[in-house]
Amino acid sequence: MKTIPDALPRIALPPLNVPQVRALRWWNSALPVVSALVIAVLGYLARWICDDALIYTRAVEQILSGNGPVYSAGERVETSTGVLWQWLLAGAGFVSGETDTATISWMLGLALTTAGFALAVAATQRLHPRAAAWLLPAGAVVLLALPPVWEYATSGLETGLTTCWMAGCWWLLVRLRESTSGPAIAGAAFVFGLGPLVRPELTVVALVFLAGLWLLARPGWRVVLAAAGAAAALPFGYEIFRMGYYGIVVPLPALTKNADASLWGRGFHYLTDFADPYFLWLPLVLLTVGLAALVRRVRAYRADLIVTLTPVVAGLLLLVYVLKVGGDYMHARMLLPVLFLLLLPVLVLRWSRTGAALALVIVAWVPLYAGSGRYHEAPGPVRAIDDERAYYVSWTHTDNPTQTEDYTRQQRDLAAAVEAARKSGRRTLIYQGVHNEILTAPLREDLPARAAVVGVYLGTAGMLAPPDVAIVDFWGLANPVGARFAFPPGKPGHSKPLSNIWLLADYADPAAPVARTGNFVFQRDFDPAELAAARHALSCGDLAEIRESTREPMSLDRFWRNLTGAWDRTWVRVPPEPLAAERAFCGSGGPPQQG
Repeated sequence: MKTIPDALPRIALPPLNVPQVRALRWWNSALPVVSALVIAVLGYLARWICDDALIYTRAVEQILSGNGPVYSAGERVETSTGVLWQWLLAGAGFVSGETDTATISWMLGLALTTAGFALAVAATQRLHPRAAAWLLPAGAVVLLALPPVWEYATSGLETGLTTCWMAGCWWLLVRLRESTSGPAIAGAAFVFGLGPLVRPELTVVALVFLAGLWLLARPGWRVVLAAAGAAAALPFGYEIFRMGYYGIVVPLPALTKNADASLWGRGFHYLTDFADPYFLWLPLVLLTVGLAALVRRVRAYRADLIVTLTPVVAGLLLLVYVLKVGGDYMHARMLLPVLFLLLLPVLVLRWSRTGAALALVIVAWVPLYAGSGRYHEAPGPVRAIDDERAYYVSWTHTDNPTQTEDYTRQQRDLAAAVEAARKSGRRTLIYQGVHNEILTAPLREDLPARAAVVGVYLGTAGMLAPPDVAIVDFWGLANPVGARFAFPPGKPGHSKPLSNIWLLADYADPAAPVARTGNFVFQRDFDPAELAAARHALSCGDLAEIRESTREPMSLDRFWRNLTGAWDRTWVRVPPEPLAAERAFCGSGGPPQQG
């Protein structure tokens, strides 16, 4: 049986004079540095944060205030999808003494993106045979030409961390061709295993890289056990914490966004919304030709073949997931990690006639189809996919909105109402009407906060309210009841509004009179019987247990009950119609009569 060599052998250098060798080495050595420098400059010029970034900042503020990883003190809800990003920001805030980590978030995101590009290009260089060959930054040019790559280099979200983690995994895998010692394998497995903590869907990427690691090294069972333990230690430990502390097996936004749904049509629309404006199909086809040439060259060498195909397989599987769940409402955001993974083996190509021709066409593509101004979101006040940066630049009236104040000054009246309620000492629920008028209602007595504010812009509301003021999330990202509403899937993160009835039922004082028509968030008449039904439903069965799992003071008994009931609790769905919810959780009987 023919055996497959582990890696390409060292190739003898052709005769070159000293200046040629120096020029070649200078060029190849400069590629990672230049790539990192370009993304650093472009990312800085497009710097911004979005309202969702302030969701992380609010959670970090609560951590640093001693209230734990929550959004509102006294209500254990996990709003941070990127767990590792949340704790990195908390660490940065602790070291700097700054609880408002909005500025830190975009700076750290840009630094991680820059490091990720340098690592990725350097790793791809090492993938190529050791020969005196000029390397062409074909795939790197494609990434650097796309505005969404620049924009999400900052944004305050976890995209920079995602880029750096994927690049680090790639660099470690390429290096393991040269050293497959037990410590090296365990160390790489530990880094690969961080995927679920970077973002939950990156679990599939982590598993593919772990599989590639095993195929590459084929270690003995002791090393396998050590690597498995290293990979699983933090994700498994955090999952136990999540289930016991929050009483759920996934971050709450996963329920809000229907992460288990199958929305292929919307997913393919999300894909074309990214690819079509930039005519991205052209460089992808060209780089597929480059990848095929690379595979043909390394197919006889087992280690190189495994390393080359690992990120491609991971990228394709991640693409399938993104298509299945319907993508996202932010233009390109969920597809950037997919593109990065697919291009890792071809970030640079060896000089050849084919490689030079591909690189030349890609260079011509850049001014014709890439760059700013190529993407135009669909017209209309409500869109399925948004140009998120353009929206917040317009909303904040700031070219580079990078500070909390850029957002909170847009809601000064709401901030003033929150401060007035805190000073008055009255238990107050505060909300903004459809015409931006500030409205209030008495807050129920059993909530730990003395004031609560309804957040339509969740991150902004979180930052205009001090840590002791509760945030009532209108869209369900931080609301354990609203996140479970059984609405048909719509715009991700915006399809489960908290109606006036549920808002009043869960947060308003039941003893206080309520007008039938009040512009709470959206004006709507409602029947008082529906309000009574919603209040009754919240006191029954699984719905009551969901509230208790998040609001009952933490104890060993509560942690254990949360842990053992987390799986079932995760799959509870709530009919948004109060009378239907009452029937589902309380049976056919109506609410108890008041004596």
